[in-house]
Amino acid sequence: MRKSNWADFHEQKRFQLVLHLCYFFLVLMLLVALLNSSNEHFSAAPNLFAAGMSGFGLLVLYKTKNYRLVGKICSILSVIIITGAFFFLKAIHFLTPMWMVINILFTFFILGKRWGISILTIHFLILITYVWFLFDANVIAAKHFTTNDLLTFISEFIVVGFALGYIMNLYITTTKFSQSVLEENNAELTAQNALISKQKTEMEVMLKEIHHRVKNNLQIVTSLLRLQANSLGRQGDLFYQEAINRVNAMAMIHEQMYQSNSLSSLDLKRYIEDLKDNLLHSYSINKHVECEMDVSIECLNAKAVVPFALLFNELFANSLKHAFDQQLTPKIGIRLYRMEGDRFCLEYKDNGFWKVQAKDSFGMEIVSAMTEQLEGEKELIIDDSGSYYKFYLVNIGEDK
Repeated sequence: MRKSNWADFHEQKRFQLVLHLCYFFLVLMLLVALLNSSNEHFSAAPNLFAAGMSGFGLLVLYKTKNYRLVGKICSILSVIIITGAFFFLKAIHFLTPMWMVINILFTFFILGKRWGISILTIHFLILITYVWFLFDANVIAAKHFTTNDLLTFISEFIVVGFALGYIMNLYITTTKFSQSVLEENNAELTAQNALISKQKTEMEVMLKEIHHRVKNNLQIVTSLLRLQANSLGRQGDLFYQEAINRVNAMAMIHEQMYQSNSLSSLDLKRYIEDLKDNLLHSYSINKHVECEMDVSIECLNAKAVVPFALLFNELFANSLKHAFDQQLTPKIGIRLYRMEGDRFCLEYKDNGFWKVQAKDSFGMEIVSAMTEQLEGEKELIIDDSGSYYKFYLVNIGEDK
């Protein structure tokens, strides 16, 4: 059963309880008042007040359909009637505490914990006051208990017992229904969790297969480019090597995603390390390049990974191709860190002596294009000490 259905059921049960109790007490309080009217040790006044309260509650209930309002009215009036009976009627009050219990149970069931505790506290204080100051008078009255008193007492006790039994029966019925709803919902949730787990496993397998196939397709493209480059000799090899490296940069993304346990994120630091090693192998410059890396970002959104990979590929490749011919101790520094919101910063520097024509190369056009795609901007300084880039980028998501 849905949560809304259960709430409706609970509301119906409470409305039903208020309605039935109002009818019940209207009829039986009149009957008990009739029995008590001929007995000097019992008073009919509280019963007549209770009957009037029940009739008024029925009227309000039919007019407003608001059982909580009726519950508050009946709960408060019951406290007043019971208190008046205790302190202003010289009658036997052996059953009056049981009416307190009925009112407390009624209030807890209809109005909830806060109201129930309040009514319980008030009744408790009233009962303590009565026992402390007036209980002796009841003990004296009990010595003169007649057969007529006993019949009246039994009659009222039956009424009290029926009221208690009705409230407790409704409570047990509601509790059993709650248990059955809970078991039904647990079974439904278990089945849904099993289905979700199965679908998740199937999705992971499918995504792994997609990444694997994309990686394989990109490797085929790389192989075709190498074959074409070999057919053109050394000049062709140099011409195609840049394209091969760009394809490899994308292929490595899918390879890591395929091998990763998490298909929603890429280990960025490991990827940069692998891409750096791959580029160092491709552009063997016969010099040891010292690389310092400070990467504090664990992953990027899927849509931002490829532009960032191509951006980094071009920066690193341009340094290896154009910057270190006259540098005996090549150094490259990389720093990647988060900024406010979804922005992050890439700082890249080398200590090379750049060739003039490299400043306007196709690789630099790719750097500008990828920066724009990542909705960022860059700062660039190239001087005798090398080059220094600072990129302010956005970790774009699928909704960008």
